[in-house]
Amino acid sequence: MMIFNKLVSMLFLSLMVFLTGCASNSEKSNITSIEDVNVDMLKENSGTYVGDNSKVSAILQELPGGETIQAIDLSGEMVKVTYGNKEGSLPESDVDEFWFDGKHADRKNFYYNAIYLTLLVPNAQEYHFQVDESMVSVSRDKMVKNLQDEFKEFPTGEAIWDKKTVSEFIDEHKGKLTEMATKYQTFFE
Repeated sequence: MMIFNKLVSMLFLSLMVFLTGCASNSEKSNITSIEDVNVDMLKENSGTYVGDNSKVSAILQELPGGETIQAIDLSGEMVKVTYGNKEGSLPESDVDEFWFDGKHADRKNFYYNAIYLTLLVPNAQEYHFQVDESMVSVSRDKMVKNLQDEFKEFPTGEAIWDKKTVSEFIDEHKGKLTEMATKYQTFFE
């Protein structure tokens, strides 16, 4: 009988550890991170105009932190996104942990998003991202200059509007684009 009780206790303890581990992993995946971005979905919206609210919104939803968008302002040929916790959605602790992980996740995600908006929404002139007191604003001109400095074949002029050209550019350079965003201090500052 004693052995049976120990066996049941160990089985119960193992089950609790397993379920706790699974719960932790599933919570983390509720907010899209840079590693989780579906680039193929993004490429489908290449050549989007800043005035096309539904397409810009679809792009932003696919980018890191898309589940935490509180407001999008597309006035004046700019993309302004405010991130944070929406009542009734994700737990505030998950949102805070995602954006403020102690490793500058907010900045990395902002710059990653700016890179892809530069590629996919060619007529946007500025990008503004904010979560709590953390904010990044960058002009399209600065983004294009930095991307052209890094990639001599960066699509410009009419080529930036061509879905196939932009898609091929992203396919060829998505690793480097991610690296540039995650090492933002040398690229954007």
